[in-house]
Amino acid sequence: MRITLKQLAIFEAIARTGQVAKAAQQMNLSAPATSMALAELEKQIDARLFERIGNKLRLNSQGSLLLPLATEAIQKVEQIEHLFNAPEQSLHGTLNVAASSTIGNFLLAKKSVAFCQQHTGVKVDLDIDNTHAVIDAVLEFRSEIGFIEGDCVDSRLKVQPWHRDKLVVFCHPAHPLAGKTVQPEQLNDQFWVMREAGSGTRDYFIRNANALNIRVQERFSFSTPEAIKQAVKQGAGLAVLSELTVQKEVNRKELAVINVEGLALSRQFYLIRHKSRQRTTLSDAFVEFCEKSGMGSEVD
Repeated sequence: MRITLKQLAIFEAIARTGQVAKAAQQMNLSAPATSMALAELEKQIDARLFERIGNKLRLNSQGSLLLPLATEAIQKVEQIEHLFNAPEQSLHGTLNVAASSTIGNFLLAKKSVAFCQQHTGVKVDLDIDNTHAVIDAVLEFRSEIGFIEGDCVDSRLKVQPWHRDKLVVFCHPAHPLAGKTVQPEQLNDQFWVMREAGSGTRDYFIRNANALNIRVQERFSFSTPEAIKQAVKQGAGLAVLSELTVQKEVNRKELAVINVEGLALSRQFYLIRHKSRQRTTLSDAFVEFCEKSGMGSEVD
């Protein structure tokens, strides 16, 4: 018996979701049928493709070898279908995108909706997490493209500059340093509310703070900008986030900016793709749409 496209599609869905039940839902199949299709595929190639970790299925080395080939085969068939069934120049299908928190919440969410409204045959599945998780999603072929706030040096990925951003240090408006320009050493006795480990914002700030010998005394750590802003409003300490995330609160005087002499706070956002994954017309169209919408230039 030959390997079928349906088996490859089920395998890819399980790899993307990490669970048979979720993959079955995406494929409009029952969980037993999905599990059986995976078992048949593993039997045909005489290799296990996943390892179970808790309630998740994670690709093993054999699965990681198969995934790019399966994805390419599925994409080729989709291209053939669209070529003969879709009107010329139309876009169809699902685009899996991963983005780190600031980019996803404050840039890509609105652009994804606008893109799908313009191309009604398209669905953009946007997964928002921290930079490390986005890199993993692209490496594991769960996302076709990724947008990150931190550095990426993995040789398996193509990394290109995409957008510039500015971080700001901020505090409660009643804080003694609110609205002032200070020397780096004036921050050494302050408590900080930080992003979680794995955050590109956190990594970038700590690296540049260390260069100025700023002692960052972390008091709280949260995984979302909203939680950090709320903590600062309650007087928990100083924080640093993208200017995109705090501009509204600063304008309302709910938060206040602190200018730090010599602290580099302008950073680069990056677009990442897997070198072994063929680029699609859909992903290229989405990136071009975002750039034409004013997201490929520096923040004013």
